[in-house]
Amino acid sequence: MAQAIDPTLVVGGPTAVVTSPLVLLALLSAAHFLVDIVAATTNPLWPALEQNLSLERGGLLWVYVCWSLATSVSQLLFGLWADRRPSRWLIWCGPLVAILCISCIGLVNSASSLALLFLIGGLGVAAFHPEAAATSGGLMPAQRSRAMAIFALCGYLGQSVGPFYGGAMTDALGLPGLMWGIVWGLPLILLLWLGLRSVPASAAPVSVRVSEPASGSLPITTIVLLLAVGALRIMPALGVPLALAYILEATSTSNAVIGAVQSAFMAGIGIGSMACATLLKHHWEWTTLWVFPLLAAPLLAILGLVSGWNLVALVGTCGVLLGVTMPVYISYGQQLLPHGQRVASSITMGVSWGIGGAFVASAMSIFNAFDSLASIFLFFAGAAVASSFLCRWLPRSGSHGGPRGNELEETDRQ
Repeated sequence: MAQAIDPTLVVGGPTAVVTSPLVLLALLSAAHFLVDIVAATTNPLWPALEQNLSLERGGLLWVYVCWSLATSVSQLLFGLWADRRPSRWLIWCGPLVAILCISCIGLVNSASSLALLFLIGGLGVAAFHPEAAATSGGLMPAQRSRAMAIFALCGYLGQSVGPFYGGAMTDALGLPGLMWGIVWGLPLILLLWLGLRSVPASAAPVSVRVSEPASGSLPITTIVLLLAVGALRIMPALGVPLALAYILEATSTSNAVIGAVQSAFMAGIGIGSMACATLLKHHWEWTTLWVFPLLAAPLLAILGLVSGWNLVALVGTCGVLLGVTMPVYISYGQQLLPHGQRVASSITMGVSWGIGGAFVASAMSIFNAFDSLASIFLFFAGAAVASSFLCRWLPRSGSHGGPRGNELEETDRQ
């Protein structure tokens, strides 16, 4: 199973630095912040990209599906790869590819070129997450949910900054203004690379090889249930910002304002994740997974009926309620699959997002066709209720194949 870094490990040489789990966790979390800023930059821009390419409303939803699948489902492939061989290079190489591609989307003049940039950039985003998430969780095995909450929190903060940044830059400089992301992004990637080089190979969390026998077999139905729960809870997180972009754009709202409203939603998710990191106890995890989506459902249902500051307050509150459960869900997956940490992370942070994103795009097309996009929030509310309902069948702590069984249960008591 994953092991924590020995805090006494030292990198030799005249510029020696002391490594510790918290130092490496901070570095990985900062990288997550950067990656998710880049990934969320495009959230308010889909209507503008359609106009730039002279496409009809919703004409780029198929590109959105490509982007969603590239950033999510491909994480499973990267997770399978990384669980079998050392792949720390993915942690810096992935963000590098993402920054270069997404910063250039304002320069293309065809939907196919745009799709290619989104596809390659999405693969860069996906490459980062399984390796970085599994490493973060393994740094603090006795407090895995807390470590994942800190790692996830920085991602959600990045997602909250990204829409506002993308909207403000394109309002001021047009879509080519996104190229400035290369100017500030590449130096940060260099710092990340240098920071990871300073950590000796022996300091990295050690993964159990997938060829080793697990202490118990996990039913395929549990994995399917985990995916279903994740996809349903991800649909509001993905769908609310996308739907708001089209609804607000139809009222001639600027990209900066659209991005600000989306940022309020993602900031709420970050605040919820922070609350999870500071307040959540192990024995509350299972209850948290089903209670908070249920509380968010009625607020999601009325998003289409409010505007102005009421809308900002409401989307922020929805974000908080949905955000509390995100780190717990990731941690739950890692505990269900202790012998495949990166695969577990790719399922909870990747494949479930891809499935949810595909359903969101389909729902957007249907509601657009009937000219009733404001009603899509009822659909998202139903997804939250369904997620809460299915959580009741997830294994509880200590059950067969469930979280913190055997070795993990003993570790959590330390």
